[in-house]
Amino acid sequence: MLILTLFSLLAAARQIPLLPPESDLSGLRERLVHVLPEIEALKDIGGTAGISIGVISYGRVALETNLGFADVERRLVANSSTRYPIASLTKAFVATTIAQLVDEGLLKWDEPLTSYIPELSFEHNPSLAGQLSLIDILSHRTGLARLDALWLGADSQTFSAKYFTVSLCNHLPSVYPVRSRWLYNNWMYALAGEVIERVTKQPWGQVLFTRVLNRLQLSHTTAIASEITRDTLALPYMVLDDLTPVRVGNMDLTEGSIMSSAGGIRSTVSDLLAWGNTLLSVFRQDKAPLALLDTVLSGRSFINNTVTSDELYAMGFAKVTTPAQFGKIGFNAGLVDAMPVIGTSSKPQQVFYHSGSGAGYGHCFMLVPESQSAIVVLTNSVSQGDTADWVAQSLLQAVLNEKHPLDLTQFAEQAAAKWRTIHQEIVETLEKGRKPDSPEPMHETLQGKYWHKTRALYLEIFQEDGALKFNINGRPDQEHVLSHYSDDTFVSLPSADQRSRSGLFHYGAPAWLLHFKRNSSGNFTEIQWNIDSQSPFPEKFIREES
Repeated sequence: MLILTLFSLLAAARQIPLLPPESDLSGLRERLVHVLPEIEALKDIGGTAGISIGVISYGRVALETNLGFADVERRLVANSSTRYPIASLTKAFVATTIAQLVDEGLLKWDEPLTSYIPELSFEHNPSLAGQLSLIDILSHRTGLARLDALWLGADSQTFSAKYFTVSLCNHLPSVYPVRSRWLYNNWMYALAGEVIERVTKQPWGQVLFTRVLNRLQLSHTTAIASEITRDTLALPYMVLDDLTPVRVGNMDLTEGSIMSSAGGIRSTVSDLLAWGNTLLSVFRQDKAPLALLDTVLSGRSFINNTVTSDELYAMGFAKVTTPAQFGKIGFNAGLVDAMPVIGTSSKPQQVFYHSGSGAGYGHCFMLVPESQSAIVVLTNSVSQGDTADWVAQSLLQAVLNEKHPLDLTQFAEQAAAKWRTIHQEIVETLEKGRKPDSPEPMHETLQGKYWHKTRALYLEIFQEDGALKFNINGRPDQEHVLSHYSDDTFVSLPSADQRSRSGLFHYGAPAWLLHFKRNSSGNFTEIQWNIDSQSPFPEKFIREES
């Protein structure tokens, strides 16, 4: 019944081409079922709380299953109606929404962004203002620093208001020259949402609904908070070093909040399979149900390029031809010696993929045009390693019909082992610079509010219960304890468990240090915070005059 229901949904949304023999689908189903024990093992290696999986070929469901729990405490298993915050899988939806507005004549791909947002100035590189286009920001070829810590804090919460989007983007420094390197940047999709709202005079989530979701009958997909029922969501978990899943706060990214157009959509496996089938229509004979999907899926910037294999980024998708390495958008690549090469024992095929992650969730989405296949893997955990990526690659080998599929558990085990060492590596890195015998400033001389140049956020330094602390924008859920590190520098690194529980897995060693700076009179007037290792300089916070 589930298979027929989804097929009917897909058929209603678009024409379905002639199907391959049923034996081909049966063979695929057998291969996918054969992979399930490995997927169970991958789940256990990462400590993942729950996984929802779906695979289609030519609009027909080859596999749809749920493992583990959507709610660990109540032992509830996910089902076809379970929604997940899909994080960066949102990006392809936003790019497609913009494509519809281009088709309507409201936007132009190559028009300077200043045509839509005149106040864009990029203070550290003013010439960018007249250069960057929609294609540049959607394909991550701006070269601008990520600086995610300017919007994303502990417990999955955002602390900057949406109306600071443009001023914060103007503040981003260049890491590379424009169009010279691929550099992933959530802020650029925040700008894309701003562009959508400027030209339509509507919230971007509503525009997404009218231009994309409603046309495709994706009724369980939305970025609008009032349409998200709490009891339909898979709950978010962080996985501790002992593989215990701990509940963390719900992601507050929805329409109206900062960065929602970079990662604020909620969806289900069934809807994402239908979405995948829509995108695959570009490679079929039937008419695509949405305009300019071919533009969205066209490679624009090189993630990596060699004489034998190119890895490209389109708009919301990486694009490779097998044999190839996957997972470059997720964090597995930083946890293993080398990513596995998939597709060495099957014919070369083009594959599109993207990962999505946030505190408590990790996902992977793949398209294989030749077999008209889509792979969806949604998890409700940040695990030891990117479990969704490993699972998707395991399923991909079955879809490609690899004669000698790789055992990915060995890679997952290496990634998990590396993941467990990260906190200790941060500790050891920080210890190298610690000066325990250096004089500690009087805490009273440090207290006060220190404002970021954009006024989007401030650090409040205060004493409580005998401890020096700071919070971001006065919020108790963004509070951290400070201890003396060296001279006028303080450290806020908590225990390994608390770091995981707070969801602050994206902070490197320098980001745990606050450097207090004195003026010529010896008074503390500034804090410098190295929140992004790629940024050419630290973020500065200037003390508010009393």
